[in-house]
Amino acid sequence: MADRILKKENLGKLVASVNDKGGRFIAPSLDARQVVFKDVTKAEEIVTDYILARNSYKEYVFPQTEVVADFTVEKHGVDLKSREVEARETVVFGARPCEATSLSSLRAIFTWDYIDEFYTKREATLVVITVACTKADEACFCTTVDLSPETRAGSDLYLLETESGDYIVEAMTDKGRAFVERHKDAFSEGAAKAKTLVMPERIGTIDLEKVSARLKDKGHYDDQVWARLTRKCIGCGACTFVCPTCHCFDITDEGTAFAGERRKNWDACQYDTFTLHASGHNPRHYQYQRWRNRFMCKFNFYPGKFASKGCVGCGRCIRVCPVRLDITEVMEEFSR
Repeated sequence: MADRILKKENLGKLVASVNDKGGRFIAPSLDARQVVFKDVTKAEEIVTDYILARNSYKEYVFPQTEVVADFTVEKHGVDLKSREVEARETVVFGARPCEATSLSSLRAIFTWDYIDEFYTKREATLVVITVACTKADEACFCTTVDLSPETRAGSDLYLLETESGDYIVEAMTDKGRAFVERHKDAFSEGAAKAKTLVMPERIGTIDLEKVSARLKDKGHYDDQVWARLTRKCIGCGACTFVCPTCHCFDITDEGTAFAGERRKNWDACQYDTFTLHASGHNPRHYQYQRWRNRFMCKFNFYPGKFASKGCVGCGRCIRVCPVRLDITEVMEEFSR
């Protein structure tokens, strides 16, 4: 299918078409003076002048909390009934190329040794419409992890913004092509010139191969450099919650002694109770050990187990950290 044009005056038509067909339209929008992904019902709610939404759109395929089963305690024992996933078409508009690649990372986890239908059924109905970056800030480091605003992996539709505010539309997947056909009244044919993309400068002092080699060497596992580099971490977990590839969760039963819900909730390896044993022993007693685990997950455990990336260089963790702990500074240290 030839490339299409999504005119800015037709964006509202696309939003309405998705909603009218029973779907939901997620886009960057202002909330408490911050740009976040949220449900929108009209084009006027969509923010187009932004670098990156504060939150990751992963919460629309992997919710912060959800009920997976209901239980009742009877005389004969516990009756547990699983919940069915009700997934409807969910369109994410305005994702950036770096975070679009994170879906393959989540998919690798949730289909690894068990098919988690609470994730897979939602991803099957998810349409990712990526808008390539025309601006960046000092926290962006996608090029350092071998991605760029030109990366198309993970996008169903890849959009290039034009000077007039329209979008050149490239359909990257069968799902994307079907989406354009299903909402064809919002798209048109034509030619336009795209704005120049902004490429974040690659951090030349970072060598991913050296970082990987250092992390694989178990002799460095207990180096004091971890404590020195991450001593200011307060364990708030903000970095894990905004990260598009972080995926840890726990299961809790909530209710009374007679009935309740089994819930799946986001968790974070930065919390002091994350690895706390029932005996009271904690193998990651100090905060730097918990931060070490997160870093090693991104650049050692994850790439060693899967073909997808543990870090996409979006820089969200840098932006939200209350003590300005910069992951790229640790990458630089381990590159030396």
